[in-house]
Amino acid sequence: MRYRLMSIEFFVYGTMAVYSLLSQFLANEELSKSQIGILMSILPITSLYANHLNFEIASTIGRVNWLKKVILFAGILFWGLFLFEEFYLKLIFMSVFAFFFSAVTPLAESVIVDITHQMKMNYGRIRLFGTFGFSFTALLMSGLIRLGFVTIFYVFTALMLLTFWILKPMKEVDLGEEEKRKSKKPLPTFFWLLLPVVIFGIAANNFNFVFLPVLMKERNYDVSLASIALSLMAITETPFLLWADETVKRLGVGFMLASGVFVVGLRNLLVTLTSSPATLLMVQLLQGWTYIVIYYSMMFLIRTFGPARIRAQKYFWVAMGIGPFIGSSVGGVLAENLGLIDSYRILGLVPMIVSLFVFLFLRKYERAS
Repeated sequence: MRYRLMSIEFFVYGTMAVYSLLSQFLANEELSKSQIGILMSILPITSLYANHLNFEIASTIGRVNWLKKVILFAGILFWGLFLFEEFYLKLIFMSVFAFFFSAVTPLAESVIVDITHQMKMNYGRIRLFGTFGFSFTALLMSGLIRLGFVTIFYVFTALMLLTFWILKPMKEVDLGEEEKRKSKKPLPTFFWLLLPVVIFGIAANNFNFVFLPVLMKERNYDVSLASIALSLMAITETPFLLWADETVKRLGVGFMLASGVFVVGLRNLLVTLTSSPATLLMVQLLQGWTYIVIYYSMMFLIRTFGPARIRAQKYFWVAMGIGPFIGSSVGGVLAENLGLIDSYRILGLVPMIVSLFVFLFLRKYERAS
């Protein structure tokens, strides 16, 4: 089972690496920054309602069963973005595709978290293979994308089919009757206080995720550089994931979140100071203490909720949808009106300042409680 879970993480996050190159494809299609921002914001905004609905469907027909179906639908519908040139048709296909693709990672992680919890596995070590999958696929795409942007769609579909094949023999993972009863317990206040921090940090991080390939195109850097950057960014998460549980236990969830948001801002600010492909890549190495720290700290906290973790995951994934939506849509408007560099500067300074207030507030709250 351990190797099956590792493979699922590898391929699911591999599809995310391929999807992250979509903005580069859209820029090559000569869409405006605001159009790119709109299209890239559809996935996160769809997840606001789709995650809850998909979890409800999954609770009826089974999480593994529904996960298989959304994987197949997403793998097919993604091609609509390549086959149709008109913006409104891309918008339609993106909207339908997003409903299914937005469910893939939350459902997969929900299943994996439950299995690792029940079988007393180290979740961080399993999640590490998601990082490996993202990094390997991004590096692979740096070579394949030279053959044409159509390779984005071929590789995406291939990874989806591989994930489906691995999931096919898996049995459903269900809560017992007593666990279902306990799962309705109120969630801690601390959890609700942390969600806005998650949203803000993920929003600022997502801006770089979406518009880094666009910035590289503006600077006329090599077309493969975006894939190389994404690969390096993913692999920097490895040291943290190797000792993730120990680190979060020692430093606390509040500190980890605040530090993650601070480094997101620092990275965005440093992007404005780069003047070459090499320096831009070096700045992206800070990724190892951004998204993964925010994400894993919350998952660490949620795993302590016992049966209520299923309900907490629903709200967490809604927050994880709001953040990218703000990063893509508001970021697209900022980039269109102020330019990418000024937008990076704003989304660098503001998170750094906010993170300091968050740290002071959470430390005071934790002491009081």
